Amino acid sequence: MAEQEQSGLVSIPDYFRNGYILVVDDARNMRKTMKGVLRHLGVVSVHEADDGDTALHMISTIQEKCLLIFLDWAMPRMNGILVAKELKGSDKTKDIPILMVTADGNYSQVTYAGEFGVEGYVMKPFGATVLEEKITGVLVDRLHPPNYLKLLRAGEKMFESGQVEKAMAYFNESLKYEESARAFTASGFALEKMGRIEEAERAFRASVERNPQYLRGLQSAAEFLVRIGKEGDAVQFFKTASEISPNNPERHLIIGTLSMKTGDEDTARLAFQEAIKHDPTKSTVIAEELLKTGKAELAEVYFRWSLDHENHNVHVYNRLGIALRRQGKWKEAVDEYKLALAIDPEDEVIY
Repeated sequence: MAEQEQSGLVSIPDYFRNGYILVVDDARNMRKTMKGVLRHLGVVSVHEADDGDTALHMISTIQEKCLLIFLDWAMPRMNGILVAKELKGSDKTKDIPILMVTADGNYSQVTYAGEFGVEGYVMKPFGATVLEEKITGVLVDRLHPPNYLKLLRAGEKMFESGQVEKAMAYFNESLKYEESARAFTASGFALEKMGRIEEAERAFRASVERNPQYLRGLQSAAEFLVRIGKEGDAVQFFKTASEISPNNPERHLIIGTLSMKTGDEDTARLAFQEAIKHDPTKSTVIAEELLKTGKAELAEVYFRWSLDHENHNVHVYNRLGIALRRQGKWKEAVDEYKLALAIDPEDEVIY
């Protein structure tokens, strides 16, 4: 019944009359199937891309307005999550709704995509009814949001334009309709900007209490606590966020770094391992952090890990040499410098 009521609020053919839907999938048959279903639902203009790079190029060059993207998760070269991060990170494209398409029911994937503002997901295989319901849900949210959300979005636009006090007024009005975690988080940012730090902390903590599953609230509260020097509390919020969405390497890296600062090396090691599992390139970043904090022995381990995955990086060989020298391993350091020179004899830094 609720779905029928929603579908009565919007018209798919009317909404997409002034723009197009982009289907991004490396499987030609899937693109063809989705295009057929969308045409059946009344969408006249449907473009398709077979990889992420092509999708980004099309969005930036096609004169017609992109109104919705179906984005496959697993694609070669540039996967769906990288495309989503780039689109949602740009002021020009952040408002284009994205529905991730995946054959994997892994909840951690879904939550990770949600961290970047993705509007939802579609599980393969699916039929026309599912696709229609997903599109309708996005359109209802865009065209007929509840009052608290209208006020909240208006406040967020005010905040982005630097009108902080006006934004705060909208957030307060939004909270009168519904004490949403998102509104508390937005209030926290505004209060911090106005220098009302204690009130900001209460707002961020209220967001987490209101909805402990709201990832942006957890992440924002944790980052705020770091900014005001409460790193121990921050780690707990970061950990909770990672339990909900364990695929975020940046957050694992932060947990590891903060844990090293507070002397909890066991937690730090586990967090660093998780960061590398999801993004092997983080090993060099971890090694640099450890070297900076005087942990040369551990830094050596992560520099070597990095070279196992990228053994032609002169900079990493050089940094490994420094880590070895700080441990008094002079001969091993010289050996690493020789390997670096074999790769690039002209590099003056090594000399």
